[in-house]
Amino acid sequence: MKYCLVNGKPQHQIDIENRGLAYGDGLFTTAKIVNGHIQFLSAHITRLLMGCKTLGMVPPVQNELAKQLTTVAANYSSAVLKVIITAESGGRGYARATSNDHDLIIMVHDYPSHYDDMANTGINLGLSQQQIGLNPMLAGLKHLNRLEQVLLRAELSSRSEDDLLVTNLHNEIIEATSANVFFMIDGQLQTPDVSQSGVNGIMRQVILSQYPNTLVKSLTLNEIADAQAMFICNCVMGVMPIRRFNNRALAIEQVTVIRDSLKPTESLYD
Repeated sequence: MKYCLVNGKPQHQIDIENRGLAYGDGLFTTAKIVNGHIQFLSAHITRLLMGCKTLGMVPPVQNELAKQLTTVAANYSSAVLKVIITAESGGRGYARATSNDHDLIIMVHDYPSHYDDMANTGINLGLSQQQIGLNPMLAGLKHLNRLEQVLLRAELSSRSEDDLLVTNLHNEIIEATSANVFFMIDGQLQTPDVSQSGVNGIMRQVILSQYPNTLVKSLTLNEIADAQAMFICNCVMGVMPIRRFNNRALAIEQVTVIRDSLKPTESLYD
């Protein structure tokens, strides 16, 4: 970790009664810093504020949060920003403090530079042996209850692939271990519905806004068996082409076109 703020103070400690630690009672977002600017800053702030509303927490003041994040980001030419909001620390039990206030943690990490090489060559995607559950109360939200992803990442560490495609208990394709997924099937860009499982990532939202004809639907493994191309994406890795899925070679040229159309420009910095 390069830098950390907890409730506006430079420190690396939190209260042992922090509800994010005790119950995963909170949410987070992860952004890319380029030349001192946060990509998709407005979208990240909206995600945090809407997440607080969903969880019933008092959110940060929007303008103050934006100012704090831009001030931190200005010190870095290339880095990863992570913002965590947890419910205010409290005692034993599930009930929150009556104020429903929050704790705010801002961290800066090194950017994983190997992503740049992988984005040019494409990656090898396998199929996870594990499945994630259904949780419509929290689906789409980037909440702190990430034990499923921890177990998925442990599986990936024991495998030879670069990432894994994950299905839910209904055998519906949802995402990769930490990224959304898109498929090109008969010339139609498609992506899984995440209303019951998974995260509605910001890069996913950006792609859907720029490619409005994308089909959002429940997808099974049989339906993607003949996909001509596929990619995974999040705000740190960007668009990552898949060169092989389950040992089947895929073309990455169509993905490269999409990736290049989303290359960072000043319009991405708010």
